[in-house]
Amino acid sequence: MAIDSTNSIYVVWADLTSGNIEIYYGNSEDGGATWSTAKRLTWTTGNSRHPAIAIDSSNTIHVVWHDNTPGNAEVYYKNSADGGATWSDARRLTWTTGSSAWPALARDASDSLHVVWADLTPGNDEIYYKRSEDGGATWSDARRLTWTTGSSAWPALALDASDIVHIAWNDSTPGNYEIYYKNGH
Repeated sequence: MAIDSTNSIYVVWADLTSGNIEIYYGNSEDGGATWSTAKRLTWTTGNSRHPAIAIDSSNTIHVVWHDNTPGNAEVYYKNSADGGATWSDARRLTWTTGSSAWPALARDASDSLHVVWADLTPGNDEIYYKRSEDGGATWSDARRLTWTTGSSAWPALALDASDIVHIAWNDSTPGNYEIYYKNGH
């Protein structure tokens, strides 16, 4: 869920209504009293799951999710500059041999977008990061943030007033899942 500068509420979710799991979107302009009709954002042969949403200072809506249509889960992105009436084409952000899943998304004060996810390519899930400084048009190379013997997964992401990136995730390295944290620019 995200809220824009006019206090409109935006939500994205995964739904099985179509026969496979797809991403849907809805919004409320009156504090949640009424909601728009659900709008389907993905039309894939695989399953689209775990969406995350962020809204920038110009009220552009940004969404990431993972989809297993390529054979393993990969992270995708799209946006809407008109309150969700129309959406950009889906843009694939990861191209890995292992599953890239559970993305989290945030934007900073200068409207750069930051995304983290777990990737199975190294042999166990590890956390990766990339960012876009131009509203999602281009993205940095993926940067690996964890090197563990267990599974590092389900990352969460937030930015503070100084645009420092804060990330938390769970990791099974100690033998059971524990919560870990790191920060950086």
